[in-house]
Amino acid sequence: MDNLLTLLVAGGLTYIMGVPGADDIMLNYQSTSFHDALYAREVFGLSHAPEFAGWLNKMDITNQLGKLQITKAQNPLLEISNF
Repeated sequence: MDNLLTLLVAGGLTYIMGVPGADDIMLNYQSTSFHDALYAREVFGLSHAPEFAGWLNKMDITNQLGKLQITKAQNPLLEISNF
Protein backbone atom coordinates (compact mmCIF):
# COMPACT_ATOMS: atom_id res chain seq x y z
CA MET A 1 0.00 0.00 0.00
CA ASP A 2 2.88 2.36 0.71
CA ASN A 3 4.19 2.00 -2.84
CA LEU A 4 0.74 2.57 -4.33
CA LEU A 5 0.13 5.62 -2.13
CA THR A 6 3.51 7.08 -3.10
CA LEU A 7 2.80 6.59 -6.80
CA LEU A 8 -0.69 8.08 -6.53
CA VAL A 9 0.54 11.17 -4.65
CA ALA A 10 3.36 11.61 -7.17
CA GLY A 11 0.68 11.48 -9.87
CA GLY A 12 -1.34 14.27 -8.23
CA LEU A 13 -3.68 12.50 -5.81
CA THR A 14 -5.27 15.11 -3.55
CA TYR A 15 -7.30 12.97 -1.12
CA ILE A 16 -6.63 9.78 0.80
CA MET A 17 -8.92 8.32 3.42
CA GLY A 18 -7.11 6.69 6.32
CA VAL A 19 -8.95 3.56 7.41
CA PRO A 20 -6.95 1.76 10.07
CA GLY A 21 -7.32 -1.97 10.01
CA ALA A 22 -5.15 -4.96 9.40
CA ASP A 23 -3.17 -6.33 6.49
CA ASP A 24 -3.64 -9.81 5.13
CA ILE A 25 -1.30 -10.31 2.22
CA MET A 26 -2.66 -13.81 1.46
CA LEU A 27 -6.14 -12.36 0.89
CA ASN A 28 -4.63 -9.37 -0.93
CA TYR A 29 -6.13 -7.01 1.62
CA GLN A 30 -4.18 -4.02 2.84
CA SER A 31 -5.48 -0.97 4.64
CA THR A 32 -4.17 2.50 5.17
CA SER A 33 -3.75 4.22 8.48
CA PHE A 34 -3.72 7.84 9.56
CA HIS A 35 0.05 8.11 9.46
CA ASP A 36 0.10 7.27 5.74
CA ALA A 37 -1.25 10.72 4.83
CA LEU A 38 1.36 12.31 7.10
CA TYR A 39 4.09 10.30 5.36
CA ALA A 40 2.90 11.42 1.91
CA ARG A 41 2.73 15.08 2.95
CA GLU A 42 6.22 15.00 4.42
CA VAL A 43 7.85 13.18 1.48
CA PHE A 44 6.28 15.43 -1.15
CA GLY A 45 6.43 18.68 0.84
CA LEU A 46 2.65 19.08 0.87
CA SER A 47 0.56 20.82 3.51
CA HIS A 48 -2.90 20.45 4.97
CA ALA A 49 -5.83 22.45 3.62
CA PRO A 50 -5.56 25.94 5.18
CA GLU A 51 -8.75 25.59 7.22
CA PHE A 52 -7.70 22.20 8.57
CA ALA A 53 -4.15 23.40 9.26
CA GLY A 54 -5.57 26.27 11.31
CA TRP A 55 -7.78 23.92 13.32
CA LEU A 56 -4.89 21.48 13.95
CA ASN A 57 -2.79 24.36 15.22
CA LYS A 58 -5.61 25.76 17.37
CA MET A 59 -6.12 22.33 18.97
CA ASP A 60 -2.34 22.03 19.65
CA ILE A 61 -2.06 18.94 17.46
CA THR A 62 0.54 20.52 15.19
CA ASN A 63 3.01 23.35 15.59
CA GLN A 64 3.38 26.41 13.34
CA LEU A 65 5.37 24.30 10.85
CA GLY A 66 2.62 21.70 10.60
CA LYS A 67 4.55 19.00 12.48
CA LEU A 68 2.80 16.80 15.03
CA GLN A 69 3.35 17.76 18.65
CA ILE A 70 3.43 15.65 21.79
CA THR A 71 0.01 15.81 23.45
CA LYS A 72 -0.04 17.77 26.68
CA ALA A 73 -2.47 17.28 29.56
CA GLN A 74 -3.88 20.76 28.83
CA ASN A 75 -4.73 19.91 25.21
CA PRO A 76 -8.05 21.54 24.19
CA LEU A 77 -9.38 18.24 22.86
CA LEU A 78 -8.84 16.57 26.23
CA GLU A 79 -10.52 19.47 28.00
CA ILE A 80 -13.75 19.10 26.00
CA SER A 81 -13.87 15.35 26.55
CA ASN A 82 -14.89 13.87 29.88
CA PHE A 83 -11.62 12.11 30.74
